Parts: sequence; structure tokens; C-alpha cells
Amino acid sequence: MSRIQNIETNLTSINDAAFQELCDRLIYFKYKNPSAFARIGSVTGKQKTKKGTPDSFLLMSDGEYIFTEITTNISDKDKLLKDIIACFDYKKTNISSDKVKEINLFFNFNIDNAYIEKLKSVATSFNPKTEIIFWSLNLLTSVLSTNHHDLVSDYLGLSYDTGQIVSIEKFISEYNRSSHGIATPLDNEFVQRRQEMDELKRKIAEKDFIIVTGAAGVGKTKLVLESIREFIQENKTYKSYCISYKYDSILNDIYQYVSDGDDYILFADDANRIDHFNQLIAYYQSKQFGKLKILITARDYAYSDLYLNCPAELTEVIKLKKLSDNQLIDIVKGEPFGITNPNYQDVITRISDGNPRLAVMLSRLAVEKQDIAVLSDVSNLFETYFNTFIKDQKELANPINIKSLGVISFFNAINIRNKERLLEILKNFDIPYEDFLEAVQKLNSFEVVGINYDYVKISEQNLSTFFFYLAFIKNKQLSFGTLLTHYYADYMSRFSDCIIPANNTFGSEKVMDVVLPDLKKHFDTIYDDSERSYKFLSIFWFYLRSETLEYLYNEINTYSEHESINTKRMILEKKSTLSGKDQTLELLGKFYVGCPELKDAIELSFEYIEKCPFLTHKLISQFKELINFEAKDQHNNFRRQTILLKTLIDKIEKGSCSCLQVFHGIAKLFLKFKFQYVNGYKDRTIHFHTYTIPLSKKIKDIRKMIWDTLDLYFLENQDECFQVLKDYSAVGGEISKEILEYDLLFIFNIIDNHLKNEFFEHCLYVQKLIRWLQRHNIQSSKFERYRNDFINPMYDLFTKVNMYGYGHKEDYEFDDYGEFLRLKELEIRSAYIFKDQADMDSFHSMFTDIVNVHKPETIHLESLDFILEENFKRDYNIGFKFLELLAKRNDKLLFIPTRSLKQILVIEENVCLVWELIEKISFRSKPLWKISFFTEIDSALIKNEHIDMILEIFREIENLKFMSLDWAERYLNFDYELYDKILTIVTERNREPNVKIGLQIHYFEKTFKMLSKNMPLIQEAYLQQVKIDSHFDYNKNGLFRIIEMNPGFLKDYFDYFYFSDDIEFTERKADWGFIWEIEGMGPVFSEIFKRITEKNVFSGFSSHFLNNFFSNLKEDKKAKANEFLFELLKANYKDIRIVNLIVNIARYARKEIYENILLLYISLNQAPDVFGKIWWRGNGGEYNGGDISGEIEANDWKKILSIIERSEHGTNLIPIKKVIKDRIYSCLRFAESEKTNLFLDR
Repeated sequence: MSRIQNIETNLTSINDAAFQELCDRLIYFKYKNPSAFARIGSVTGKQKTKKGTPDSFLLMSDGEYIFTEITTNISDKDKLLKDIIACFDYKKTNISSDKVKEINLFFNFNIDNAYIEKLKSVATSFNPKTEIIFWSLNLLTSVLSTNHHDLVSDYLGLSYDTGQIVSIEKFISEYNRSSHGIATPLDNEFVQRRQEMDELKRKIAEKDFIIVTGAAGVGKTKLVLESIREFIQENKTYKSYCISYKYDSILNDIYQYVSDGDDYILFADDANRIDHFNQLIAYYQSKQFGKLKILITARDYAYSDLYLNCPAELTEVIKLKKLSDNQLIDIVKGEPFGITNPNYQDVITRISDGNPRLAVMLSRLAVEKQDIAVLSDVSNLFETYFNTFIKDQKELANPINIKSLGVISFFNAINIRNKERLLEILKNFDIPYEDFLEAVQKLNSFEVVGINYDYVKISEQNLSTFFFYLAFIKNKQLSFGTLLTHYYADYMSRFSDCIIPANNTFGSEKVMDVVLPDLKKHFDTIYDDSERSYKFLSIFWFYLRSETLEYLYNEINTYSEHESINTKRMILEKKSTLSGKDQTLELLGKFYVGCPELKDAIELSFEYIEKCPFLTHKLISQFKELINFEAKDQHNNFRRQTILLKTLIDKIEKGSCSCLQVFHGIAKLFLKFKFQYVNGYKDRTIHFHTYTIPLSKKIKDIRKMIWDTLDLYFLENQDECFQVLKDYSAVGGEISKEILEYDLLFIFNIIDNHLKNEFFEHCLYVQKLIRWLQRHNIQSSKFERYRNDFINPMYDLFTKVNMYGYGHKEDYEFDDYGEFLRLKELEIRSAYIFKDQADMDSFHSMFTDIVNVHKPETIHLESLDFILEENFKRDYNIGFKFLELLAKRNDKLLFIPTRSLKQILVIEENVCLVWELIEKISFRSKPLWKISFFTEIDSALIKNEHIDMILEIFREIENLKFMSLDWAERYLNFDYELYDKILTIVTERNREPNVKIGLQIHYFEKTFKMLSKNMPLIQEAYLQQVKIDSHFDYNKNGLFRIIEMNPGFLKDYFDYFYFSDDIEFTERKADWGFIWEIEGMGPVFSEIFKRITEKNVFSGFSSHFLNNFFSNLKEDKKAKANEFLFELLKANYKDIRIVNLIVNIARYARKEIYENILLLYISLNQAPDVFGKIWWRGNGGEYNGGDISGEIEANDWKKILSIIERSEHGTNLIPIKKVIKDRIYSCLRFAESEKTNLFLDR
């Protein structure tokens, strides 16, 4: 009997309930993702029918309904007619007939055409738009035999194949059933991968092979399934199947399900486990018509082998990363879990560590128990879950399995092929070798461990932590003492990796009860070895807290603060300076997290810096880092900060100077309003948090302690205490108004007790404090008194000359900035009209003091020019005396007059007097005053004799960058060669050691024509200016003008910079493509290539500087540059160094000619030894963390080989091909070692 006949026979004998379920599955497959689906004619939870109209329905997104009526009643010839009439009966359906879009009639017999027409006519009488689909025995047989072999197997008991090609729904069902609860169910809600899904759908459209890879549990399978579903909805021609691998050939199954001519998507989950994967590739290559997309998932350490088997040009790899904590929270908040309690969420995200599988696993447990206590103790949560898992997998509970897993967990991975080493390990733990190997095979079948590259490793880190805890701690099936004795010295880091997670996850007391006796015993054996003791305690201090503090106490007491020479302390100081760390402070710092011995640790820290005061700043930094305010401190009522402050103040009261220094550093930190801190590291990602402290009673107490201590010790340490005050009000961004108002009472008290208005700094601080407070909308009755009291002549002067404020307002507070400037200038001009020399001396003295304290920018010095100019206007003699004073005392202010000179240099007498004044006084800014003199002098007063005076300025000046010579242009009428003369002097001066006179590039551009006759001068000057400022000619316009007239200058340029041993060449990313616009550059550039190879050995790493000459070229220049490279290669193909430069350019800047360069070279030279010395694929490369560099390089060589295969030189290239094939083999061998390391490190 044929398969079709078997299907027909079994359909006619199927029971009503099974038939109804089969038909509902078919109708749901046809209409994916309806708004609603109801099976009215089926009893929920049972395979049993009941009365209802219709038997099932689907509500579509457009608001219309799809009805289904199902019957096996062949005896009632009018049953189908009655069903149609009932579907239009509002009393039975509660649905208007105009909303019935389609009625599907399922029946396991056949009817003739006349009856079909009759039924359609009846339906039309109710709603002409309603379509009737007749699912007769013939149609059902055809559809089931063609597209639904899994349904044939499930409902008709007929096996069509090996059952390895299944629908998405059946794959999900099998996956969930086979996972034994350890994996995330695939039918849960899909969230947080929208971006990845959109990318995957794009790649499905573009490529035929897509490999989705990532660590275990990141959601690879779920992502692929959801993406396939959406893709098929959007691309109706495609059908999809999943491979449910059952360790049998899959080729026959594929031929059964995949028809040539149609479009399909095949999904292979964990494809690296499919032994017959190559059959998929073979089928793809044999398919004649229609499209076939093959989607694959694989673990991150295993995908590369699959990639090599797929056609490279048709394959795309998508690497899936772990989810963030916020994404995981969205999962646990969503359906079906609905966990909104933050306490639940925090524990779940911490344990799952970006793994959605674990997040779902833990969420399911939390919902199942409905008890906050389940999550209040993480150990209970883990043990409850994993014990359930062990109970489900009874074999897993076998002691030999648990012991084997315990050993594997500690070593992270074990090489099962290294029998000698393995026997040694197993002997120490009394595990028979054969039993261990058998256990590993069973555990691999459960997917608890993975075996790759001869190593066995537990599949997930959280599982590894659990089995370490189970074997060594809870069940004590393995001895922790044995572990410590035999493996501590060589596997120190593994103890941290195992003990700390077990401690955090399962509770410190449970771990401590087991490990403490062994730790004490081991510590006793190494106590006298300082280096080993510090290392040991740095790992196990938490369990040996008393022993650690006692050890540190004894160590600290070996230092003497009274001895003038203490050898041990001298050695420590030198070591601390070199390393930046101190092992004693590092170990003490571990207690700062908040353990019961915190106070003892802090007191020991203070005793330590009393004896080693050079470590005080290190301790301050450590306190700032480790006892910063964090959200967790609020739950502990800020215990850590309180203990630190009380201990510190107690030490200060007893006279500790070092502790007073620490206090000032801590006070600045603790008086902040917001705190930034780092909370854990995941996947090498730093997570920053911001915490705003509340004004709780404890915070008030802490801040009161700080303010009271500052007040008490202000007179003894005025500078430090005053700096704390200034730093407090210098904070930017948001503040807490509530806390600020609380602090103000203490700040006002310190102001009243210690600040004096005779000090400019005190006045400046108080006035700025008032403005800062008012900006934050804080007012006080004290403001008016402080504003009037805290002023003095120097502060009054400051308010006048400060160009950033007017009155009690800052410049930015003015709506019209121009109006601010106008008012400010008037204020300055009217404020300081000098009567005599005493007035000027007093003003200058205070102004200089202000500059020393406040360090204003040059814009503040602008006020001096206003004052000078105004005094010139009022009384020329007073103004002149003030100008003389500014010149004589210029070294502190570095003031240069401008507008004031412009006002007076309008008559001959003033010109002479001012010049004589400048000449007779010796001061640092003298050349700049002279330049200002010739800049501001009235044009009518310019004379021939000024030319020599100008040139003399450039003979005097020594260091000046970015000098503008725009002012000199009006002197050209007296000497057309002035620019030439200035440039000559500047160039001669720049040859002198320690002289750097820098000019602006527009000077060169502006005067190029004038100086073009003196090219040697221009070229030397240009090189000097680039040396002084590498950005002098940033766009290379000046260089272009010079090379345009003298192409050979490019060689000089390179000789001066690129080949200079004492000058760093800083233009490695500049755009040099302009040279192809200049004729005659070929020979020059060829010479540069040769000089580069003679001077520098190119290693082949990354892009050579020469690529800058070939990048970003216009089309016409590309042809010119390409032709140059071809000709250069023809002339120098025997010179490996030049060839390597050409190849590097072809790989980076001129990629489109790489193939032609390669083919040209092998046409000129077929020597294999020379070919092997050329960096055809570069040397090394840039790789991401999960990349297999060996495979990437092997693929590069394969591409090179494919290019050579197209050459016409046939057998002459066999030696070169062997070189390439040897490289490929070598790269693939290296790739194997990389994959092993990736598997071990994941």
C-alpha cells in the first residue's frame, strides 16, 4: 500500500477528537499570528470534543473572522449544510455575518461538485464575500503528504522518515521536552533582540548561509526561530523546517520535505553536533531551482569549523552577545513571569550575568515558589533549582559524576588525552581513571560538560560554581585540604575563581565552615614567608580575618617611626615609588568593604602611615576609592563612613598630623552631594553609577562631624581648611538644596569665626559663595551683611578689572552681551583716573597681587589698556608715567598696550617719546611692545627709518609662535622687499639653538609671489616653520605651491622630517593626494620610495605612511597613481622592500588594483623564496576577542591562491602555489590551538 493510501485509510478511521486537533493545527499553520484563536469545539486539557459553533475560529488583524467546522459524520449528508447555516446564525456565534471572511470545512470523506456548488450558493445568500474552503479527504491527503509529515506521524501514526526534518512548532516541543528543564523554553516571550533580529532578517535575504554564534545560553536558537517566523510572514514564497538531529543521515529526509523549485529555509541548531552536516552543503549544491537558505547556530568556540565548510562568499557570521542587566530585567518583568520586585530582579540579573537562559530559569523558580524567601538567600535559590535538576537526572547524582564535576570545575578544563597528568590528579582525589572517563561521556550526553580539542569543561560558569560547591563544600565528596596542599602554588587564581563565586552564591558561612580548618593549617606553614603570606591572605582574608589583621599588626610593628634610619622602611618607600601600590594598604583595603573588623583595619591603616608617612596620599586615594558613598551604604546606615570619620577624628584629637592630612582629603569627598562609583565588572565592561545622598539623621551627623572638625582646626591648618571650603562651593551640576541649607549653618559659623575682610582671598570666596548660593535659589539674611563686610580695596579693584562681571552680576546673566561690554568699559574707564605716582604705584601693586592669586587670562589685562587709554585722554603726562610704570614692572603682568598706543601715536612728539621709553627700559615683552608700536602708529607718521627699526625687532626676539605680519603690509611702500628681509632674519635666527620664531601660514600664502624669486629661502623657512608647529600648514596649501615650482622639494621635506633621527614625523595621517596634480612627480616619488626602504625596515604591520599619497583621490588622479605603482613594480620587482611597500598600498589605499599588482608581480618573478618574503596579506592583523586569527589568515591566503589560479603562467607557478598552501596549512594548525584556548577561556 502506498503512503498516500495509508494516509487516506488512517484519516477515514481517525476519531473525532484527534481529527479536530489535526485540523486545528493545519488551520493555525495556514494563518500565522492571528489576533485570537479559540477552539470552541474542544475540551480544554483533553482530547475530547464538545458542541460549539464554530468548532474553532481565528480573529485576524483586520477584525474579520476565519471559521472552522470539522466533522467525521459521513452518515448525515446535510451535516456540512447545517454547519454553514449555523456559522451565519448570530444567536450561536455572536458574530455578525458580514465579519465572517472565510469558513473552512474539514471532513474525512469526499463530496461531488454539485454538492460543493450548493453549499457555496447557501453561503453566498448570507454573505457574498465569505469564501468557503472544502478540506475534503483528497485535499487533506495531498496537503499532509506534501507539507506536514510531522502531523502524519503525530496523528496518523505513520512514519515518513527518520523524523529529523520537522516544523518550527514540533522542533520547539521536542527541544523543551529534551532539555529536562535546564534550558530556556523556546515558547516563552521573545524580548530584547529586536536589533539583532532585523540584522538577521537582512542577512537571510542577502546570504544563503548564516551562522549565529555566541556563548551558551545567550538566546541563539530563540533568535533564529523568531527571525525565521517574521521572514516567512514577509516573504510568502518561503517554507521553513528545522533539523531535529537524531544521529542518522539527514539527506533522505531533506529530499522528502524540500522540493526543487520552491523556496525554503532550513535551520540546524547546534550544527557542530551534527555529524552529517556536510549532507546539507551537498544538497544545497545539488539544488537546481528555487532558493534555499541554511541557518545555523553554534557555540562561539565551534563555529569556525562550520564556516570553513560553507561557501565563503555566500556565508555571513552573526556574533550574539550577552544581554545587559536592563534587558534581563525586561525579560523577568514580561510575560509569563511578571516579576516587578526589584529585590528579585537584582538577584536574578547578578546570577544570570547577561545569560537569558539563566534569567528565565531563575524567574521560573521564583514564580513557582511564590515566596520572597526563595530569593532572599541566593544559596537556597541555586540549590533548590539544581537539586531539582539532579533529581530529574538521577544518573547525575551518582557520586562519581559529582566528584568528576568537582575536579573539572576547579581546573576549569582538563585535558583527557594527557593521561599522565590526569592520572596524577585523579589519584589525589581517589577517582578511578576509567570511571572518570565514563562519567565524562555521560555528562557530555546531558550537555552538562562539553568535550572539544581533547579538553572537557563544564558548559556554563554558574553550573561550574555549583558543582564545585557541591563536591568540595556541601557534600565534602572531595577534600578541600587536598586541593590546597597540591594545587595552591600553581593554581592560585583558580582558588579565587572558585571560592569567591561559591561564597557569594551559596553563603559565606557554609563555605567558611568547610574551608577554615584547612586554610588555618596551610597558613601556619607559610607564616614566616612574607611574600607567600601576603599572596595567600589576599585571596583568603575573608575567612582568615583575625589572622590577617594579626599578621599585618606584626608586620607594621617592624617599622619604627623613631629610628633615623630604618632599612626596611627605606626599601618599602623605594618599592612603593616604583610600583605605585603597597601590599599592606592593599590588604587592609579589603576590609573597607564593610566587614565587622572595619574599625580595626582603619586603625591599623593609620598606625601604618604614622610610621610610613610617605604613604599618606596612597591611603587617602584608597579611602576615596573604597569608602566612597554608594547605594548599599544607605541600607547599612552609612556605617563605613561613620567608623572612618570617628576613628580619624579620634586620632586627630590625640595629635596625629598624618591623620589631619587624611581628614582634609576625606572631607572634600564626603561633603559632596552626588557620588560616582563602579559596581562590578562584567565582560570587561565597567558599570558606572551615580548616587545622591539623602539628608538622613546619619548624614547630618557625618557632615556635622566634618564641619565641626574644620572649624576646630582651622587656625592650625588655614590653607587646607580654606581649600575644603572653596572646593565645596566649586561643585558643578546639580546639588541638593536640602543638604546645602543644612551645611550653610556650619559654613556661616566658619566664616564668622575665621575669615577676615582684610584678606583678598577671603573676600573673594565669600562674595563668590553668595552668588553661587543665589544661583541655586538659596537666600539668607546674612548675605547682605557679608556682601557689605567682605570687601576691601583689593577686592574692589578686582570687581572693576574683572572682565567677566559687572556689579553683582556675571557676564552670562546679561540678556544683551554687548550692553554688558559697554557698561563694563565705562566702569573701568571711570574708576581709575590717577592723580599722581602714588596712585599708580598702589594700583599696580594691588593689580599684580590679584594676578598672582586669581591668575586671570589675558582678557583681564584688557582692562589695563582701557585704564591706560583713559588716563592718556585725561592727562597725557599721567598716562605716560603709567605707561612707563607698566614697562618697568612688566615681567609679572606681561601686558602689551594696543588701543592706548593707537590713541597717542598720532603726533610726531608722542611717537618719539614712546619709542625712547621702550628703548631705554629692559623688559621681557620689549619686542612685542615694539611690534605693537609699529602696528598702532598712524600711517601718516611712518618713515623710511622705521624699516631698519622693524628689522631690528626680529633680530632681538627669541621665542614667539603664530606671529602675524599683517601690520607690516603698510610698510611695503617704503621697502618692497621688507617681507623678504623679515623672512631672511627669521630664518637665520631659527638656525640658532633655543630660538623658535613662528609665523602664520597665511603670511606665506599672501607673500608667495613677492618671494617666489628666492625659493631656497622660502623652502628653508617653510621647513623651519613646520618643525616649530606641525600644524603650521595643515592643509598643505603652502607645500603644494612650493612643490609646484620645485618638485624636488618633496625629497628635501622627507629628508628633513621623515628620515631625521631626532625629529618625530607627526603627519602620518595627512592627506598627500595633491601631489598627483603636479607634473613630473614620478621620478621624485620613486626616489622617495627607495630612500624609505634604505632608511626604514617595513614590518608589514598595518598601513604604511605612503598610503596617504594614494588615498581619497579623484578619478583622474587614481589612474595616474595606479600607473605609477605598476611602473614602479616593473622597475623594482627584484627589490623585496619596494615590492612590500607597493603591496601595502594596494592592500589599503588602492584595493581595486591589488589583484592586478599580484598578477603583474608573478608574471615578472616566479621565485618562490622571494614570493614568500612579501607581505601579500600583511603581517598579523586586527582581530576581535572571539576571532580565530589563524582561520582568517588562512582564508586570506586562499583568496590569494584563487587569484594566482587565474594566471596564464601555468606550471611555472607550482612552486609559488606550494608556498601558499604551506601557509594555509600552518595557519589552520595555529587556528586549532586558538580554538582550544577559546574553548578553555570562555
